[in-house]
Amino acid sequence: MSFRENYAKYNNWLESQKIKFIDKVEDFPAPVSSVITLEDNLTYFITTTVDLLGSRLVCGQNTTIIGGSSENCFLKSTGLSAATPLITSQYSLPMRNLSITHDTALDLNGAGTPTAAIDWFGVNFTNCNSSNGGSGVGTIQNYSNFIMSDCALLNSSGMTFNGTLGTVGFTQCLFSGVAGQTTLNFPSTLTITRRIRVTYSSFVAFGGATAINVSTSAVIPVEGYILDTVNFSGGATYTAGVQFNDNKALFTNCKGIGNSAEIGQAYFTNNTTPNPIATTGVFEKIQGVTTPSSVNQKFSHTDNRLTYTGGITRSFRITASCSANSVVTPAAVILVRAAKNGTTLAESESQATTSATGRNENFYSQAIVELTTNDFIELFIANGTNANNLLVTELNIIVEALN
Repeated sequence: MSFRENYAKYNNWLESQKIKFIDKVEDFPAPVSSVITLEDNLTYFITTTVDLLGSRLVCGQNTTIIGGSSENCFLKSTGLSAATPLITSQYSLPMRNLSITHDTALDLNGAGTPTAAIDWFGVNFTNCNSSNGGSGVGTIQNYSNFIMSDCALLNSSGMTFNGTLGTVGFTQCLFSGVAGQTTLNFPSTLTITRRIRVTYSSFVAFGGATAINVSTSAVIPVEGYILDTVNFSGGATYTAGVQFNDNKALFTNCKGIGNSAEIGQAYFTNNTTPNPIATTGVFEKIQGVTTPSSVNQKFSHTDNRLTYTGGITRSFRITASCSANSVVTPAAVILVRAAKNGTTLAESESQATTSATGRNENFYSQAIVELTTNDFIELFIANGTNANNLLVTELNIIVEALN
């Protein structure tokens, strides 16, 4: 049997094992009107740079595209319109160890396949951008999950997520963008049901580029936009839309941008609103108009109340101080406590005795509490001697997460 016959026999055997090696465009199914339709349940192994010569790929159900290395295994299509996606699919599309280069690389829409997911490893997008009339990497929408690991966008932009997705996740990826263009785009029409998560990755944005644009109108769970140990460089815009102090954001250990925190502060000075005391020894919420700190994150504010709006249950330290006196003499024992959801915390109590001359006394209160979404912290006061009213002239309360 000749070598050619052996090779043909070997290829037939490989196809029976649901894998086909691709050295050139002719190894794919024959194009029809410049459309190459890939078979269901078949793995296509790209061995080198394969030029589709003006055609494009439409993937079948459970089609898999892999290569030997993203360094030397490329898919491209000389002559294909810049605005026409190189790869189209409505199904799950696993890809591994290859590079894709075209002005519009993708159009992936899993709307008709509820369980469809994207899982890529070692996939690079090279020179996929809008400089020549394309849309860049392209649109990925309506998938249950999208995960990219150890991948890169090189001189590429316009990776857009739309429709409804569960998780969009990137791990150990490099995003080297294009001047004046947006690398990752999450528009107002997007709904994320679980999270956007970028971890241990780097963005290079220069020349008026934007690294990540997450619309403030996109539907994202509280603390569902996660940037963890991400490095930004290049001097352009790193995060547009949702910022680190937004309730949707959870940015930690990032360089080049602000990181999120869980901290709230409220205060007043020279307050003249007295605290009515109905019963000796009974704690009442301190009265007065408080001002929130400009650095508050994950807390909303009303007078003498900080409400936790974060999405993760955490332990917090409460630190509070105030100055108070008895509105009328004689001297009184005054007690101060922090309160969670309207219930005072005994461990936070401090007390002092006011003088008969009405001199202010200073009080300090501390506690450690666990807060979940919509739990709130206030400061309470009691008159331990009589039912005379009290006046708190100064107040400062801080609630900060114990990370």
